Order: sequence, then C-alpha cells, then structure tokens
Amino acid sequence: MTMRKPIVAGQFYPADKDELKKQVEKFLGSGKRENVHAAIVPHAGYMFSGKLAGKTFSLIPNKKDFIILGVNHSGIGSKVCFSLENFETPLGIVKCNKSLSERIMKKLEKERIVVEVNEKAHQSEHSIEVQLPFLQLSQKKFEIVSIILGGLSYEDCKKIAGILSEIIVNEAIIVSSDFTHYGASYGFIPFSKDVKENLFRLDNNMILEISKNDSKGFYSLAEKSTVCGIYGITILSEIAKIKKWQAKLIDYYTSGDISGDYNTAVGYAGIVFR
Repeated sequence: MTMRKPIVAGQFYPADKDELKKQVEKFLGSGKRENVHAAIVPHAGYMFSGKLAGKTFSLIPNKKDFIILGVNHSGIGSKVCFSLENFETPLGIVKCNKSLSERIMKKLEKERIVVEVNEKAHQSEHSIEVQLPFLQLSQKKFEIVSIILGGLSYEDCKKIAGILSEIIVNEAIIVSSDFTHYGASYGFIPFSKDVKENLFRLDNNMILEISKNDSKGFYSLAEKSTVCGIYGITILSEIAKIKKWQAKLIDYYTSGDISGDYNTAVGYAGIVFR
C-alpha cells in the first residue's frame, strides 16, 4: 500500500520523533478516559491548539477504528474525498482501514453522494495529519478512515450522517475543525471592537447549537462564519441526535489568547460526545 508522507512536520508540530513524543505526552497529561464516542478537535499548530487537542484526546477510550472527518482546504476533488493510503508521522505508521473505507464509500454512492478516492487532495491537507500523533500516543492498536469534506449542503450532511450512524458500532468519530477565523487575512471582519468578547460570543452561539445536537441550527450559523469544519461538525451533530449522544465542551479559547494578537485570531473548541 502506498504511503501518505507527513507534510506539516516541522511546521505545525516537531519533526523530531523524541521531541514530538515528549510534547504530545505533556499535552495528553493524565486525563481520565470517559465513555466518549466522538470528538471535535482543533487542527492548528501545536503551539496554539495542542494543549486543547491533548485534553480532548486524553478522554477517548481505546478504540480499534477512528473515522476522521477532515477539511478540504485546497478544494481539490469531489465534495467527499477518501484516502486509502497509510499515513506516516515521525512516530511511525498509521494504517488505513481499507475495508471499512470502501464499505462507507459504497453506501454513500448508493445515496448519490459524490464521493471519490483522491490521494492528491489528501496530499495537500493537514487537518487529518495533525490529529494522528495524539492517537498514536493515546491509543493502542488502531486504524483510520480518512475523509475530507468540502462544499456540502445541509441535506448532504444529513444524508451522510444517516449512513454513518447505521455503520458505526464501536468506531469513534473525530471531526477535525477550528472555529471562527477572524481578520483581514481570512476576509472576515464582522466586528472591529471588543474582538475577544465578540469572537467568543460568535463561537459560543455555535457551540450552544452543537450542545443541543441541533445540526441545522449549527449549519445555519456556521455558513455565515468561517468555521472550516462546518460539514464534519454538522454531520457529527446529526449523528449525535440519532444516537442520543450528549455533547460536552472541554474548553474554548482563541489563538489571540496565546499570541495576544486579536487582529488575526482563530477560535478553538474541544468537544466530546458521550
């Protein structure tokens, strides 16, 4: 099987194996595992969101399979792009569960969801890669299903959620997403004063919809904002409604809280579903 090599090692996280291991283990800490079925985890550079990612992953029990819903930042390929490659990180190889991936693809195609295997789209995407070191150091033996999403309607998300909810038994879902991206570089300046407070309010309103398992309410707010994982979160929120899972916010902060710069700031939320 071909290998998807790391593309943001040395940028988003350390490229050195020992340094990465030490950093991620520190972020994971000694969190007590809970009966977590799914989680929303940020995917920024570890200096910004690593602490929150660690707190979130530390709660997830040992699972054999993780369905990871990432973001198609590049826009390459179809609305739903799978990778059937194994992923490499400085910590080693993460195997693709090819049979589960193909089973999900067949079900999606049956429902006329536009889906494809597109390794090129995955080659330029970091949103799945940055989650893997946390899984490698918090889980035992596991495999992944890698899916990146873009341009989905609410109805598309609802259909995908229905299919995944039928397939999921013991598999866990990880939605890789940052929240609002604020500032001129993101083309999103809905307010210019009290940025910290307004950014919190904007993201908190969406987090409240997630906590109610209101996928439509979340989608409606998120499409007016710049939440990169809008589709993955909408899908997970709908699955949570079907499965009667309860969302729990682990923590929320912004890159501005770390850098002190609110002219360009991104919101990060860690949310688990039990």
